Amino acid sequence: MTDLLLVTPPFVQPNCPYPATAYLKGYLGGKGFAVAQADLSVELIGAVFSEAFLCRIFDRYAESEDANIRRIHALRERYCTTVDAVTDFLRHGDDTLAHLICNGDYLPQAGRFAATEGLGDFFGTLGTTECAKYLCTLYLQDLSDFIRATVTDKFEIVRYGERIALAIDSFDRLEEELSSAPNPIEERMFGLLEAHLDATQPACVGFTVPFPGCLLSALRCAQYIRQHRPGIRIVMGGGYPSTELRSMSDKGIFRYIDYLVLDDGELPLERILTGGPLVHTYTADGYHEGEGTVTHLERGCPDFEGLPHRAYLSLMEVTNPMHRLWSDGRWNKMTLAHGCYWAKCAFCDTSLDYICRYESVPAARFVDWMERVMAQTGSRGFHFTDEAAPPKLLKEISIEILRRRLSVVWWTNIRFESGYTGDLCQLMASAGCIAVSGGLETASNRLLERMNKGVTVEQAALAMRNLCYAGIMVHTYLMYGFPTQTLQETVDSLEVVRQLFRAELVHSAFWHRYAMTVHSPSGAAPERYGVRRRNDRVAPFANNEVPFVENRGYDIRLAGESLREALAHYMYGNGLERPAHKWFAGKAPATTVDAALVADQLIRPDAARLYDEKARLVWTGIAERHTEEGLVLYGASGSKHLKFKPHETEFLLRILPAAADLDRRFTFAEAAEIFREYSDDSFVAFYLSKKWDVMRSYGLLQI
Repeated sequence: MTDLLLVTPPFVQPNCPYPATAYLKGYLGGKGFAVAQADLSVELIGAVFSEAFLCRIFDRYAESEDANIRRIHALRERYCTTVDAVTDFLRHGDDTLAHLICNGDYLPQAGRFAATEGLGDFFGTLGTTECAKYLCTLYLQDLSDFIRATVTDKFEIVRYGERIALAIDSFDRLEEELSSAPNPIEERMFGLLEAHLDATQPACVGFTVPFPGCLLSALRCAQYIRQHRPGIRIVMGGGYPSTELRSMSDKGIFRYIDYLVLDDGELPLERILTGGPLVHTYTADGYHEGEGTVTHLERGCPDFEGLPHRAYLSLMEVTNPMHRLWSDGRWNKMTLAHGCYWAKCAFCDTSLDYICRYESVPAARFVDWMERVMAQTGSRGFHFTDEAAPPKLLKEISIEILRRRLSVVWWTNIRFESGYTGDLCQLMASAGCIAVSGGLETASNRLLERMNKGVTVEQAALAMRNLCYAGIMVHTYLMYGFPTQTLQETVDSLEVVRQLFRAELVHSAFWHRYAMTVHSPSGAAPERYGVRRRNDRVAPFANNEVPFVENRGYDIRLAGESLREALAHYMYGNGLERPAHKWFAGKAPATTVDAALVADQLIRPDAARLYDEKARLVWTGIAERHTEEGLVLYGASGSKHLKFKPHETEFLLRILPAAADLDRRFTFAEAAEIFREYSDDSFVAFYLSKKWDVMRSYGLLQI
């Protein structure tokens, strides 16, 4: 008998577990509860893309007017005989199959393969395995098109019935869907769920619903449990209810579940399991606010035990190396700190707990958790899913990773602020950081100030420079349509982005249209941002986006299309010399941005070159060799012979071991004191010399 079965419903992501159930299992297991977890998302993907299921689907086919669907059906035998091998390959099974996949005649090809035109040179550089992943992803997308046309239009690899859950006023629309007969995909989902119920015999089942695209499947599962296991209590929580259902008055959902949890689920679930006073929980009787929270330290290490680690599929939906990180690779998802250390942006849900309550843990404790997770999953890759990872915490964790000599790979979300000096970025890269993502938003200083972003375009460009020079890939989120943004500012934003791509400071980006939400500062007081609410209506079920009225003076839809078209070219290195306003349909003003705005940041001195006697001196380099003329420094791919005066050589041989000892903090003040034992010259002058710059490039860092 299990106290609680935690379930990730279809569909979230196929390449790695969504971490919600693992965090809940880690906490509740530590409290003595018997907790199991299941990832129905990846299990159902594997079941759908299998020979047995596809043969069943092809047998249901009725003649289609769509030529592409007819083609896929005509190739049914090829699909049925290749699909198991394809999914096994995407699970990192037999990589030798990549050669056969790339030959061109192995995989049946339908409409999605039009995207392969002109990619020969790209994949010649990227490699056979990556090319095969991309082709297999197109293959699965073709099959997804067929499934949508013949089984249900709600199916996608990473979402299910999303359109139904988006901006849904009343639960009636969902209930209408739930009253229909299950389709073959849902029937297969029920079979997988039943197997877990049989194996665990839970007293309670909890569903995490992080996104709109898994609400319908979670409710379908709850409906099945209600009908076949009526004694089981059912809980639902996650990001979607925490943002969309906070003001819910429609009680229809409680015909399918018993509890709806808002915000972090650890304490609410503990109270439900023990019969204690409810906290942050809806029931059919209403909302129970309760008292108490669980700190990030108390939440502890996620527990991934019991998840099907060999079942996850690495897809490659786009060829951009930064975009691939979201769908390619087996990442352990962990959170460095709860909440956002800034939590002031006007467009962000800063009133909600997951943003406004910032808490971190000591670096040593967090790296303990990393080592525990590596042992559980067998993976050294980490995606830190923070709202914005603080530079100070990244510094401390990087030092701890290096101190333990761990070989790990990680990436995270940041704010492009001045704290990301060249030396900090190099330290992060030495500790395994390969990529960061962060918001540049409107790329306009006036609007960045208006939205209280806390950075300027110049600061962001400088941070991007330091990250890129350290070999860390950069993705930036971009925004258009923020209240009072003019067409001139929209053109100027594109010009900033053009300059960033031309300077190779950004590897990928994504434009999204500003949406005003009820939990953001702009949604709470639209008038302060120059717009007004369209109405004050509160929907009985889901509420998130605030409709507002603004006199723009230009077509924002066309502007968005222009921005996306330009960006699509920039990410392939094309169109970077074309004037920004030329991408816009109709008459658009030329940019007013200084043509050297970004280029000027490339020559600005790094803040890490400003002498600070309180700063820590860290040596991350490979052991040096002493010669009669100085030192030979070794890098992973080369070496450098630096000539020093004898006293400088002796000084460096003295301080490098101290700076390499990451068990203690060795400061520049201590280094300066030691330098005086060898010379009456100025230590600061030596620090500012070109020789020291070379030492920095090999790992002598000011942190």
